[in-house]
Amino acid sequence: MTTPDPAYSQAARGKPLRVGVIGPSQPDDFGDNIRHCLSALGVEAHALGPTVPRVRGRYATACLTTARRGIAWFDNQLQRRLVSRVADLDLDVVVSVDGRLLPSAVEAMRRQGARVCLWFPDGVANLDRQLMVLGAYDAVFFKEPVLATRGAKVLGLPAYYLPEACNPTWHLPPADVVDQPYLAVVGNVYGTRARLLSRLLDQNVPIRIYGPPIPRWLTDRRLAAAHTGRYVVREEKARIFRGAVGVLNNLHPGEVDGVNCRLFEATACGAAVICEERKVLPELFDVDREVLTFATFERLLAHVRRLIAEPAYGRAIGDAASARSLSDHTYQIRLTRMLEILV
Repeated sequence: MTTPDPAYSQAARGKPLRVGVIGPSQPDDFGDNIRHCLSALGVEAHALGPTVPRVRGRYATACLTTARRGIAWFDNQLQRRLVSRVADLDLDVVVSVDGRLLPSAVEAMRRQGARVCLWFPDGVANLDRQLMVLGAYDAVFFKEPVLATRGAKVLGLPAYYLPEACNPTWHLPPADVVDQPYLAVVGNVYGTRARLLSRLLDQNVPIRIYGPPIPRWLTDRRLAAAHTGRYVVREEKARIFRGAVGVLNNLHPGEVDGVNCRLFEATACGAAVICEERKVLPELFDVDREVLTFATFERLLAHVRRLIAEPAYGRAIGDAASARSLSDHTYQIRLTRMLEILV
């Protein structure tokens, strides 16, 4: 039996669906992966850029933020370029991953005939002014189940739970990898993560950190010493994930029940991931076979020690995790669901 093309496909519509993505589009950013995987679905995808232009320097950023929040006209002017691009490109759908998109911009895009949605990539700590609940979106997708449930049941939003994903083009086990006897940490180092890493260092756990520099206000100098000075993306990140004895994925306190993109990326790359427990984890992975979890420091330390002592054990977990993510948790799967809701 032939599977029918989805309603958004070129075959069903007679022309490619034209989709714009609002948000940062640096390599391996959320928006970059969405745009890349939309193209893999046969969609004509366009990067529209972020809602607010990036400026250099702490003071310039502070001044821009103050101007945006204090002068409504200024904020609207910044986003007029996005509205104009939607019209110029004659877009069918706009996917924003930037929660700062103004309600007025959402309405203007919809008046031009575009279906507009938000896929919010953060937890509750980054809701900011909560503009996403004020805009007349056609759909709002949250990776945090609590936000999706309350948005739909209490606020009457067209809200859906949609976890993040992996990109099967570059989030997969690489052929050229060198095994490394350390625990890898990829991402920002904030207060709770710094505290946890310090406890692991107290236990002589070998750690390598990748990503933005360690903030100067963190006083444990061992963190800076463990930092590689490298910000890794795509294939290089895959080699780091696969080569490490394990990947620590402790979650920001703002992740209430949901999980982050790092979980899907690292598992897809074949890493043995040790993830902090969250309610949705058993729905996404086979715990202990595909992903290791912890809710106490003692449990985390036991996982780390076993991974160091038994490399084959960690490799088997990574292999199972990769198979699961690349079959069930790709951007193509998430975006197909999104477009079937929107179009």
